[in-house]
Amino acid sequence: MNREEWDIRLLEYWQGESLSPEELRDVENWLGEKVENRRYYEDLQREFLRQRWVMREGLVSRKGERRFRQVAKKRMMLRRAVAFAACVSVFILAGIGYYWRSEEMREVQMVENGVIHHGSSKACLFLSTGDMVELGKERKSLREEQSVAIDVKQEGMVAYRDSMVTGEVGNIVYNRLVVNRGGEDRIVLADGSEVWVNSESELVYPVRFVGEKRVVRLKGEAYFKVRADAERPFIVDVDGVEVRAVGTEFCVNTRKENKVESVLVEGKVNVRKGDDGVMLQPNQLAVYDVRTNRIEVKNVDVRKYIDWKNGDFVFSGDRLEEVMDKLSLWYDCKVFYQNADLKDVRLSGDMKRYGEVEEFLHFLEISTGARFEVQGKTIIVGSK
Repeated sequence: MNREEWDIRLLEYWQGESLSPEELRDVENWLGEKVENRRYYEDLQREFLRQRWVMREGLVSRKGERRFRQVAKKRMMLRRAVAFAACVSVFILAGIGYYWRSEEMREVQMVENGVIHHGSSKACLFLSTGDMVELGKERKSLREEQSVAIDVKQEGMVAYRDSMVTGEVGNIVYNRLVVNRGGEDRIVLADGSEVWVNSESELVYPVRFVGEKRVVRLKGEAYFKVRADAERPFIVDVDGVEVRAVGTEFCVNTRKENKVESVLVEGKVNVRKGDDGVMLQPNQLAVYDVRTNRIEVKNVDVRKYIDWKNGDFVFSGDRLEEVMDKLSLWYDCKVFYQNADLKDVRLSGDMKRYGEVEEFLHFLEISTGARFEVQGKTIIVGSK
């Protein structure tokens, strides 16, 4: 057996693949022969995960990627490993050091199984009459004032249809969309603009846009795909901070204390607070700081800021506390740290947003040196 084939055998052993008694005995005997073998085994785990990450980020050459995939294909190996690493590949950045478990991966301790689940498309729609409509369970057809029809899809998506003759003027009538923790929703406004609303967020908007501006108000986080209309700019108002667009795609986030963030995906947007304003280019982030009353702009990887809209979690040098904040919002759970120092472990990687929480925590456990225990709706993070 050559080196590449032996590496595959070691990775299969690490991932708990079905090995014959003879294969299992060979690996365990080899690991017990000397310390250098055990170190090689641990380094192989780390390199495998690193390769999965850099390939997803385009940080290795096509030649290197092909070679890595050819090795993997030799025995259709690592069905679980490849699927797992494709969901999330994590490494710990400088200052913390690498930690890789040398023993078999154990299951995250679940005191109560099946209590914490990922979120889904669900929200509450408040009509101008004050009536509340629960979204996400069944299809509905609703009517609003000014001849506006509202179609509610079974998956929770809301679409407004304006049948009033263009140019007709009427009073501005507002609806309010509220998305709680563990939820998300998508809405098509009367002008055709689309909005994806994240968990624990609220969007207030007119059922029909009247006048020279299209203005909506946001609390929380939402992704906007604005229908082009040069005569009527689209404005997202966040407590006096205006993100103004004509036809473009961008995300606005008000979650961070004393800050309003806006990241541009394509097109152009103007971010303003009073007389101070900046024009963003694609892949730029504007951050308004309430304390300094200033707007700062920097270039960013937008994937990290719109991951939720694409059904992913994407981390790039994020603290474990930030990672767990995202997780708790989507899985509607609480996080308790027995060791506060663990909050500062920095992680990079990505995983699917619709995976089971055990899968997420399982991988974080082998990567951070932390222990994750689920008790009811609370995740307890502690040292091993």
